[in-house]
Amino acid sequence: MTLVLGALLGLLVVSSADTFAAADAENRDEAAQEAPPKPDGKTSNKNAADTAAEEGWFANLNQSKITLRGSAPSEEDRQTSLGMVKAHFPNLTIEDKVAVAQTEQPREQWLAAVSFGLQQLSLMSRGKVRVDGGALTVSGEAADAQQYGKLKKALAGTLPAGLTVKANAVRPPVADPFVFQADLGPNALSLAGSVPSEGARKDVRDLSRQLFERPGLDDRLEVASGAPKNWDKAVAAALRALSRLETGKVALSGVAVSIEGIAPDHGTAVAVSSQLRRDLPDRFSTSESIKWKEAASHLNLGPDPKTAQDVAATIIPRIKVPSEEGSRWRSGSLPPLIPLSEGR
Repeated sequence: MTLVLGALLGLLVVSSADTFAAADAENRDEAAQEAPPKPDGKTSNKNAADTAAEEGWFANLNQSKITLRGSAPSEEDRQTSLGMVKAHFPNLTIEDKVAVAQTEQPREQWLAAVSFGLQQLSLMSRGKVRVDGGALTVSGEAADAQQYGKLKKALAGTLPAGLTVKANAVRPPVADPFVFQADLGPNALSLAGSVPSEGARKDVRDLSRQLFERPGLDDRLEVASGAPKNWDKAVAAALRALSRLETGKVALSGVAVSIEGIAPDHGTAVAVSSQLRRDLPDRFSTSESIKWKEAASHLNLGPDPKTAQDVAATIIPRIKVPSEEGSRWRSGSLPPLIPLSEGR
């Protein structure tokens, strides 16, 4: 009996020692992982070893701070890449967590890849680049439309030797409100504002050429994020309404649509207002301010018909029908549009 109690007591002592030893080791690991950076920007040896295990090199831009992680081929390369970061982001706080780890990639290619990645990151308001061997991953949001264009061109152009773009998830900048405008003049249609993609831009251009017989098309559209749902349908409805006017303008700001201009006659003015309200998707509201000039021939304004038309366009009352909740026609197919030549 004494022997049995002694054996049990020995097992308990060994088990307790093992438990305390494991807990102590776990606490040491956690303390090492949470150790703050040294004043010179380097981490502790334990933290550096953990970081080195993470393959690739990362730069994460978030507001006023840029964080560097991963590994560099040598201490000299780490310092060189850090100098590149300071050159591209002189006013940002830099948190350097990069460790040194050998790699099979030639150092010249590694440095060229890091430099190229930082150039793309400098075009963003926030984002992340990763260099992993010869593969580059880029994500984030461009600073503005111009920078987005530069970034797209760079990623689609000639890359540094040995580098390929593994993934490109950069979004265009957010436009708030999301504004689109089409201005119909005597000789040209001008497009300005934002479109959600290059594909949408092409669709708007194609539709404009189908609807308008103007010799000129001035495209000043820029790609941006933030378009409301069914934006494409709303723009199509607005352009179709504008195509029935002789001159005018349509504008979309978020889900608010406005149209103004001169129609060839009273009937067309009323039809344009009604059809626009009925053809817009749900949630979009409209306001119309359309003049017409058919009464010009009844005015004693001299032999110059142009003068009569100009004066009539000014004095004839306007169609102005603000959209009210519940009174707008539901979306549906439009009847065939009457060409302007037949409506005169």
